[in-house]
Amino acid sequence: MPPRPRIWLLLACCAPGIGLPLALGLNYGARLSAPAGLYTVHVDDHIPDPISQHSLASPPLRRPRGATLVVVDGLGLAEARSMSALARLQAHGQCRDTDVGSLPLSRPVYAVLSTGLEADRNGVRGPDDSGPVAAPSIWELARAAGMSVSAISELPWWGELFVRGFDRYVTADRASNYFTLAPPASPRQLRLIHPLYVDETGHEFGAASPQYHAAVDRVDRELDTFFDTLDLQHDLVIVTADHGHTLRGGHGGRQDRVAHVLTCFAGPGVRHLDTPGPLHATSVAPALALLLALPFPAEMRAGDDDLETLWDIVDPAAFPPDYLDDRRRSIDRFRAANQAQLRRWLPASDGSWDRFYAHHRARQLRNASPVLTALAVLLAVQARSHRRPRPALFGLAFVVLFYLALYSIQVVLRGSFDLSSIAHREDFIGFTLTFAILSTTAAVGLHLLVRRDLSALLLDLGVLSLAGTLLTLAHPAAFGWQLGFPLPPPNLLFFPYFAALVLPVANGLGLLIALACVVRAHPRRRSPPSPAPC
Repeated sequence: MPPRPRIWLLLACCAPGIGLPLALGLNYGARLSAPAGLYTVHVDDHIPDPISQHSLASPPLRRPRGATLVVVDGLGLAEARSMSALARLQAHGQCRDTDVGSLPLSRPVYAVLSTGLEADRNGVRGPDDSGPVAAPSIWELARAAGMSVSAISELPWWGELFVRGFDRYVTADRASNYFTLAPPASPRQLRLIHPLYVDETGHEFGAASPQYHAAVDRVDRELDTFFDTLDLQHDLVIVTADHGHTLRGGHGGRQDRVAHVLTCFAGPGVRHLDTPGPLHATSVAPALALLLALPFPAEMRAGDDDLETLWDIVDPAAFPPDYLDDRRRSIDRFRAANQAQLRRWLPASDGSWDRFYAHHRARQLRNASPVLTALAVLLAVQARSHRRPRPALFGLAFVVLFYLALYSIQVVLRGSFDLSSIAHREDFIGFTLTFAILSTTAAVGLHLLVRRDLSALLLDLGVLSLAGTLLTLAHPAAFGWQLGFPLPPPNLLFFPYFAALVLPVANGLGLLIALACVVRAHPRRRSPPSPAPC
C-alpha cells in the first residue's frame, strides 16, 4: 500500500491541474483580443489640393475609373499560380508572393490587408475577434474621399471589423457567384469581393483533396468571366488571399503553403513586371491608396517595412512626378514619426521596429523564467524523492517523455503543433480528448509494467501534474493575462487550446487513481462476530 502522503499529494496536484488549464483555455479567445491595438503610431496624411485637383501636374493625375479588391479566402500560393485568370493579370501587371504575417487567420489578415498594420499591433488576434478595428482602414479613407465602397461576402465579418467602411454590404450564400452579384463597375467606386468557398472546402477536405482543387477551378472560372467585364485601361483590380491551407486542411501556423499567398495587381497605374519580388500583406492597403490617390492609412507599418515595394508596383509614367514625389515624402514622414515614437518608448531600439520586437520577445522569456526555474526545481525534488539513481532517472524520463510524446504525436497525427491543426473545432476537440485519454492510460500502464511500484507511480503522477500546471502558468507569465505585444510564436499561441483539453484529462485520470487508493486504504469495517451461544 502506498504511503498516504503521496496519495494526498496527488489529490492536491490534480485539482489545480484540472481547473487552471480549463480556466485559461476557455477564456483564451477573449484574452487574445486587443480592441484598441498595441503600440500604434498615428500619422495623419492627406493629398495636397493642387495635386488632387490636377491643377499643377503634367500629365494630370488620372485615377482609375473604379477599383476592385478580391480576397479569395483560403487560396494558397501554389494553387493561385495554377489559375489561368491570375495569369491574365500577370500578363497585364504583376503577381507577387505575399507573406500574410504572423497570424494566418481570416479576421486578423482582413485587418492587415485593410489597415497596413501587422496582427501583433492591430488588435485582431483570434478567429472569433469581431472588432471593430481601431486603426483607420482603406475603406474609411475611400469613403472620406467621396468614393462609393461596397462589399459582398458570405459572412458579415468585414462589416463587423470596419463598421464605418462600407456604403453597401451584401451577404450571399455559398452557391452564389459573388462576381455577378457585385455592383457594376462605375466611376469613383471601390468594391470588395470575398468568395469563401475555397476556404470552406479546405477546412472540410484539405488542400490535397480533389474537392479543394475543384473549388479553386470554380473561382478561376468565375474570375475569368469577371475580368471580361473590366477594361484594364480604366479599371484597377487586385486579387489576393488571407491564407492558404495545409494538405490536411487548416491554417494559423507559419507553414509556407499557409502563410504565403499570391497578390496580383493590374489596371491603370500598375507597372508590368514578369518577375516581381515578394510582398508583405501590410503593403496591400498602402499600394491601393497610392494607386487610387488616397491618403495612406494613418497607422500603417512604417519603419523596417516593405513600403519600397510600392515604387515597383506603380508605373511612374502613369503618374505626375509631383504626385509620386509627394507620396515618397509622405512615407518618409511616416517612418520618421515611427522612429521618433519608438525612441520615446525604448531608446535602445534606435527607432527600429525589429529591435523593438526583439526587446519585447526577450522580456517575455525573462517573465517566464521564474516559472521555468520552478519547473527545474520540481524535477530535482522528484529525483531526490526517489533516492536511488535508477528510479530517479525513470521518474524524470516518465515526466519529460510524456510531454515530448504528446507534442510529437500531435505533430504526426495532426500535421503540426499550431493552429493549423484545427481544421474543425469539434473534430479537434474530439480527437484531442481521445488522444489524451489513450496517451495518459498508456503512460500509466507502462509505468506499472516497468516499475511495478504504486507508490512511485503516485509520486511521478504528482510531478507530471505539477509540471503541466507550471507550463500552463508560464504562458500568462510570459505573454500576460491579456496577451500583450508581440504575439507568441505559433506553437505557443496554440498551447492554451491544447492544454485545456489534454491536461484536465491527464489530471482526471490521476485523480481517479488517487481516489482508488483512498478507498483501498479505508476498507469497509467488518461486522462484529455474533456472540457464541450460551
